[in-house]
Amino acid sequence: MNDRVFQNLKSASTPVLSAPNTRRDFFRTALATTLAAGLSQERSMEAAQRAPVQVDVRLPIPPRIQWEELSGYCGECAIQQSALYYGTYVSEYACRSIINPNQKSQYLVGVHEGKVLSALRLTYSMFDHTKVAKPEYQGYFLWIKQQLHMKRPVLIVCFVSDQQDPQYDHIMLATGFTSIDVTAYHASDKLYFNDNFSTTVLGRSASMLNDNRKMLANGRLFDFCIPTDMDYGCAITGIQDSSGAALPVRMELNRNDEPNLIQKKSPVNLSAVLTVSGLQVGKQYSLYRYNDYAKVPLKNYAKSTYSSVVNFAAKTTVQTFSQTILSNGVAIFRCLPAGL
Repeated sequence: MNDRVFQNLKSASTPVLSAPNTRRDFFRTALATTLAAGLSQERSMEAAQRAPVQVDVRLPIPPRIQWEELSGYCGECAIQQSALYYGTYVSEYACRSIINPNQKSQYLVGVHEGKVLSALRLTYSMFDHTKVAKPEYQGYFLWIKQQLHMKRPVLIVCFVSDQQDPQYDHIMLATGFTSIDVTAYHASDKLYFNDNFSTTVLGRSASMLNDNRKMLANGRLFDFCIPTDMDYGCAITGIQDSSGAALPVRMELNRNDEPNLIQKKSPVNLSAVLTVSGLQVGKQYSLYRYNDYAKVPLKNYAKSTYSSVVNFAAKTTVQTFSQTILSNGVAIFRCLPAGL
């Protein structure tokens, strides 16, 4: 969203994004019918546009389900999914609390990255409007492809049918694509994404993915479309680590949602499996856990105030570890050679 839209955000009592009940009802009643109607037409168009696929990127990020109250937790849910890819769990509530403890100000792409992602010790790269031609969609799609090709999940924005925000209504997470290359936009490209409502990864060809605010073209067939004219995007590029020694850590959970605190549901223990890669067999390592993002250091981890640590000698180049995480909290993991 542009500066004009955000000028009154700090003082506004009405959220910028659409009312949750309207969006929830729309998705639940329209999802099956619009996807079914669009699938047949998309298949015929893809057949006509089909090109040999040379690049196929699919990041292992399972979809998760957002909360729908307080204008919807779509941005927080998308951050949660991408953070897990880097060994970080943050509840939707804790994520929004970084912006505003009273939960009234939702995460918005293009506004809150500096505060939220920096607090979680994540690095990021924003889509730059000045480097693409207008309308922006094709340049935006190419940027998404290039970020995904570097194994970076991307927060993307979309219009939703029957909604009205001039910038965007919903935030999703792009997790993969297929294409003949990563140097240009092609109508036959296909993008894969998690929409925060479905438990399966969705995919759609580039030519069927965009529309303008009126949603009278592809928007007649699909619930949501990427804006044609102006777009916003944020690629999550990694973790903040000035030591240069932290190893890749991925996290998977035993469920694709969390108890909704806004509905007064009680938090539960989540079972997490951590996968650490890049290990050297026989070398000693430490897997540090932090339950407070403010205590995660950028170096000297062995001397930091961590919540717990697992010390181990690597038996293989990739190893897994089990952890229990309270669903309403934060758990950030860093794995380094022992002593660093």
